[in-house]
Amino acid sequence: MPVRPGATPLALGSSILRALLVFAILAAALPAQETGKRLALVIGNDTYAMSPLKNAVNDARAMDRALKASGFQTILVENAKKADLDRVVGEFLDKLGPDDTALFYYAGHGVQIESENFLVPVDFVPGATISAAKFACLSVAQVFDELKRKRAKHNIVILDACRTNPVQARYSLEGGLAKPQDAPRETFIAFSTSPGQTAADNPNGHNSWFTEALSDYAAQASLTLELNEVMTRVKKRVSDATEGRQTPWTTSNLTSGFYFHTPAGGDASADTTLMQKWLADARTMEQRAEWDEAATLVERVLERKPGGSLEESARARLPYLAARRDAQARFDAADYAGAAGLERKALAADPFAMGAALQAVDSYLVADRIPEAVEMLAAMRARGNSESVETANRMLKELAAVSPQAAAQAASPAPAPPSIEELFAGARFGAPDKTAGKSYLAANPVDVARWTRDLKMESIMPAPLPGMPAPAAPSAPETAAPPPGATAATVEAPAAPVPAITGFHLEVVPTAETRNLRIRRPAAPEEFGFVEFDGPNSPVVFEGTRQVLPTKLKLPAGKYEIRTMEDGKLLDSHDLEVKPLSIQTYKVQRP
Repeated sequence: MPVRPGATPLALGSSILRALLVFAILAAALPAQETGKRLALVIGNDTYAMSPLKNAVNDARAMDRALKASGFQTILVENAKKADLDRVVGEFLDKLGPDDTALFYYAGHGVQIESENFLVPVDFVPGATISAAKFACLSVAQVFDELKRKRAKHNIVILDACRTNPVQARYSLEGGLAKPQDAPRETFIAFSTSPGQTAADNPNGHNSWFTEALSDYAAQASLTLELNEVMTRVKKRVSDATEGRQTPWTTSNLTSGFYFHTPAGGDASADTTLMQKWLADARTMEQRAEWDEAATLVERVLERKPGGSLEESARARLPYLAARRDAQARFDAADYAGAAGLERKALAADPFAMGAALQAVDSYLVADRIPEAVEMLAAMRARGNSESVETANRMLKELAAVSPQAAAQAASPAPAPPSIEELFAGARFGAPDKTAGKSYLAANPVDVARWTRDLKMESIMPAPLPGMPAPAAPSAPETAAPPPGATAATVEAPAAPVPAITGFHLEVVPTAETRNLRIRRPAAPEEFGFVEFDGPNSPVVFEGTRQVLPTKLKLPAGKYEIRTMEDGKLLDSHDLEVKPLSIQTYKVQRP
């Protein structure tokens, strides 16, 4: 700023102050800008010696264009060998700083080995052991470890690598990718389909369904949505395109929003959807006993003052989380009595938090304060679930030898269960109107049989034990006389047994473990999955039923053996695990 000749120090100071005020006002009026650079590593692998792909390189190129359109500097690598992967990942990581956004995208073959995810280079050669296969691939966990050291502002990891692959077939591994373990902080992870599931390469298209949708939305400058909202649209589009067979999966511990294209006035911290995500992530952190992270997320919500039920939920949960966080710190510092007191405070904030009660018991016992430990065990008996009550009773019996209070508590009858008002504190229920209910059911009858119609499955009887006689074959049912006036055509004949199948066909055989589980406990409606069999026109047999390909079987959750048979000879077999509510495809091929 030029200075007038003869200006006094006071006048000069006033001029500087006015300039600073103007800059401050302008800064407040401008939209919040993202600091740091956006850097993406984009990899697409097609040219495998075994099971080459058609669309992975196309997918990488589409993502490269979309990311450049959204302000990323990109490193594009096609058909990478193992040495190429190691080199470009190192170059990518070396360019990252603490204020940057790091995006890692991979399209190609990926595999889970012992619950760890690996990306397969195009020069992969099967080794003699599983350990050799690990070293021949790129470990996603290793990439995570390096991202932790870089501490970037945002880490976004996108893996379109859930196709059936040669490594899985060579070593009889589980299909799809595993849920990621020990991800860095501030990380968003997306898979093209759910963990443990496989996705098709979309042979009739130029891109996979997942990357086609994601690259389309990421490239649209007018689509100013937060990353979670973008992925919600991607999930719906992929699910619709595949008729529900494939649904992308995401997980995140981001504490601030990310936008491919920042909206006008773009302060992501005021996004209500993002704050709802913070609360959901806080619940996830609770389940992992990461109390510091959970409390930080809830405090972040309260700092934004969103109002309404969102702020009310955060304010109600913070005392519990803060007490668990402080209790953990005291316990780690060997202040066991102090930790127990804080766990008791957490239990007061949430009377049904049996984890806090049990931790208080352990802390009191370490501090040799048995009477207080017995009080916490009594609280577990009063409000705990069956497992917690069983644990409390067992510990009371063990303590009875040294504590009269424990002996008295163990001998006392089970306490009355909590009241409905206590169980549903804060909930509001209207008074039931039975007359109105009867009128509604009379006008809208409920077909109760529909709940069991689709669940009818005969359990396979176990083989007789040694020395036990085999069960007698059931006698043929008597044929009832036709009712008066009925003709032979109107009388339903008993179902004929399925004849033995010759020629090429498939047999779906549950393992002994799956059969025994079904005998002990019938499967609930939510414990079934679907398997779509696709291939040449041939029969598939399951428990006496016969269908012709292509077909979809509804199978109880469990493990199965898929046998490829021809004229009574076993040609091939594969293991298949059906998970609850899953949909997967099994491609039938003649050996």
